[in-house]
Amino acid sequence: MKKLLLLVAFVASSFSFAQTGYVDAEFLLSKMPEVSAAETQLKNYTSNLQADITKAETNANARFQALQQEAQSEGVTEERRQEIIKMAQQLEGSLNTEKQGAELKLATRRNELMQPIYDKLNAAIEKVAKAKGFKIIVSVSSVLFAEDSVNITEAVKTEMGL
Repeated sequence: MKKLLLLVAFVASSFSFAQTGYVDAEFLLSKMPEVSAAETQLKNYTSNLQADITKAETNANARFQALQQEAQSEGVTEERRQEIIKMAQQLEGSLNTEKQGAELKLATRRNELMQPIYDKLNAAIEKVAKAKGFKIIVSVSSVLFAEDSVNITEAVKTEMGL
């Protein structure tokens, strides 16, 4: 009985692998004009964010220098020096928060631009896979060996009109 169950499990797993195909999604993405348009938009958005950060850093550096001069001036009390140190720490924290916010904005924008592209690619992959009778499609990067007959990259490329 054990041998029969083992044989059934082996046949079932072999059948599943026979219904597995692969696709080179990175290649397909490189052919999609939407990707280069999104990259251009991201580059512009990144430049704008970087300009904002540079401006904030310039302002912060000027404020740091003013605080440092005040802290080193004659007649400043120890209490005031402690206030200046606290203000400098708050300024640094504010600058770091602004940088992190810019990174988050960039990641959000990247997702907004790229998600429709990934959705379009995934829909084409799904359509071709179903038409060819595949149950599973994996990325070519995870394939060590496969026959060309299970490569659906060209079929997906045609489906997408690339």
